[in-house]
Amino acid sequence: MLGFVFLAIGIVGFGLAAYWDLRYTEFPDWLPYSMIILTIAAKAVFSYAADDWLILGTSVFYGCMFLGLGLLLYFARQWGDGDAWLLGALGFVLPDQLEFGVSTNLPFPMTLLFNFLLVSLVYLIAYSLVLGLRNRTVNKRYAEHLYKERYKLMGMTAFFFAFCWGFAFFMHYMGFNAMNVMQMAMLPFLLTFVLLFSYYAKIVEKNLFKRKIKTSELKEGDVILDGRWRGLTKKEITEIRRKNKYTWIKEGVRFAPVFIITMLISIFYGDLILILV
Repeated sequence: MLGFVFLAIGIVGFGLAAYWDLRYTEFPDWLPYSMIILTIAAKAVFSYAADDWLILGTSVFYGCMFLGLGLLLYFARQWGDGDAWLLGALGFVLPDQLEFGVSTNLPFPMTLLFNFLLVSLVYLIAYSLVLGLRNRTVNKRYAEHLYKERYKLMGMTAFFFAFCWGFAFFMHYMGFNAMNVMQMAMLPFLLTFVLLFSYYAKIVEKNLFKRKIKTSELKEGDVILDGRWRGLTKKEITEIRRKNKYTWIKEGVRFAPVFIITMLISIFYGDLILILV
């Protein structure tokens, strides 16, 4: 019973956040707040009924930890405040594995965090590739950038292969497991892909995620380029219009779908990190 309640809160809350983010590029602030408040209230009732206040205490502890991590990324200007509160909601709603889920090898909060990081990486790569491939300017500038950086790129790639294959040979000589040797031998291909993608992501960010507009075109929810990921209010827009005719705004990845994907994978699959081990 307890598991189904929090599964429902997670599916409805994170599902709505993903839908609104994909359709409107933002979701209302009250959504993650409501998820956290509803979760705390429900766990307080269950804790009282079961005379086990560890249910509530665990939720509050990990919820605050996840929220703290999210707010740290927000103040570092890497995330929006809504995403920070969604990460907090993930910790409040799911500090423990639900009873109908699979077992995990790691403590469940660590499973959540590792799964979140891996899902985020795959999602960001797919999002950037789809967005960039639809824009001919991005592809042209990416090719130009690779040509300009070709010697640096070839040098780093050569280092990846020399180091990893050398270490793989050493592991084989020392009698390591054949699977571990093979993983080390494959690692430079992954590192080269990450390097190429990092170049691509910078081009996408530079050309698609920021633009100069007239201040008369500003609307609530727009984010100023040099500011934190927080939407402008009507009062702030009026002040900007009074001082400037043009301004730069930035647009980010519509990130909310990562949370519901992470939740469902963590509950019904378990540790994604085992795929890499």
